[in-house]
Amino acid sequence: MSDHLLQSLQAKTGDDFGSPGISFHSRVEGVFMRRSIIAMACMLGLSVHAFAADVKSISRLAAGPDNILFVADWKAAEVHAIELAPASPQPVGTTFNVLDLEALLSPQVGGAKVTVEDMVVRPTTAQVYVAISYGPDKAPALFLVTSDKKAHKVDLKAAHSTSIALREAPTASEKFWKQSPERSYTVTDMKWHDGELFVAGLSNQEFASTLRRIHYPFDAKQTITSLEIFHGGHDQLETRAPIRAMSFANLGGKPYLVAAYTCTPLVIIPLDDLKDGAHVRGKTVAELGYGNTPADMVSFTSAGQGKAKDFLMLVNYNRIADVIPVSELDAALARPGIEKQVPYGQITGLNVGEAPLAGVMRLDNLDDKSFVVVRRDLQRDALQLVSMGKDLSFRLTDHISEYTFPDFSFKGKKPQQQYVNMLLKDEGLPEFIKASD
Repeated sequence: MSDHLLQSLQAKTGDDFGSPGISFHSRVEGVFMRRSIIAMACMLGLSVHAFAADVKSISRLAAGPDNILFVADWKAAEVHAIELAPASPQPVGTTFNVLDLEALLSPQVGGAKVTVEDMVVRPTTAQVYVAISYGPDKAPALFLVTSDKKAHKVDLKAAHSTSIALREAPTASEKFWKQSPERSYTVTDMKWHDGELFVAGLSNQEFASTLRRIHYPFDAKQTITSLEIFHGGHDQLETRAPIRAMSFANLGGKPYLVAAYTCTPLVIIPLDDLKDGAHVRGKTVAELGYGNTPADMVSFTSAGQGKAKDFLMLVNYNRIADVIPVSELDAALARPGIEKQVPYGQITGLNVGEAPLAGVMRLDNLDDKSFVVVRRDLQRDALQLVSMGKDLSFRLTDHISEYTFPDFSFKGKKPQQQYVNMLLKDEGLPEFIKASD
């Protein structure tokens, strides 16, 4: 009778009740205990699938510790921590020249048109992970792309992983401009920093702009802070538009979040203020240009003129990139923030540089010497994955100039020749380097 009941329960629930050598009572008790643990995990927002992530979408990626890659899944309102196979460190100087990324990826998803959702570098390995969506249903896929122009699709169903549910995720069925689901902005940027995962996006609360802090390995300590900023270009306080790109900087001896919003206020927020349940007003320190959506932001160090300096690189969908000295942010910390209207079109607050990175959609540090970017080459209308030197941040082969012609001579102009040769070396194209006259 017990065996018959056991078989019936197995058929109805799909549970494995264990070996026949264990008593029926013990086997049923064990299953109920496991289910109670799973239910408690769900209440805490912890993982209930510890072996393979059920990834329904990918909006952002972040490289974590110990071979972990974080994947933000807006449809499920979860973050998955996927275990990657160990990889060896690679020397500085790897170059990427994937000049048609779509042709590389599309055949592996049935020839469908692909949209790059995010890109991240696995630190020290020269491994680049690219998340895409494809086809009419915007199915997600994740690829490892290497500098030898090969792409390997990651089997998400087989990858060991843990997951955490994002509390207070947007539930509205609203579509912005009848196109973009509000829920797709659950995670607008995600970065691993100093032992924590920082997740920017929207919540289902009245003050929807939200910053989450999540510990890993995942536990119940998920901190949710609502954010408010003064947007000088709009002349108003804003509590709903989310952070679009973020990074970190030490200012005045303390750690700060540096956040860029649409249209493009730049805001600093002390990390100590980002506590669970708090409502925080960030300090607006700059307005960097109207009619723009920030695409990505990373911190980096450049040794210009023999002295290392810290910067943030902010790339934009609708304008060229901003090179932001951390020293400028430090100086802004001591000044009053922007609290009144900024005239239409005026850039103010910080003395920032510009980098010719139009078309760059995603940016990350490849190594101490180079960035790697996903970009749409506007001249060739091609989706690309290419590396760029940090000192100059452009590729010589993007341009046709005097230097392009094979009979060009530097005629003793050694600084120009060194400059051009450095660019070509950074691109991984030593065959174009010309010998001295």
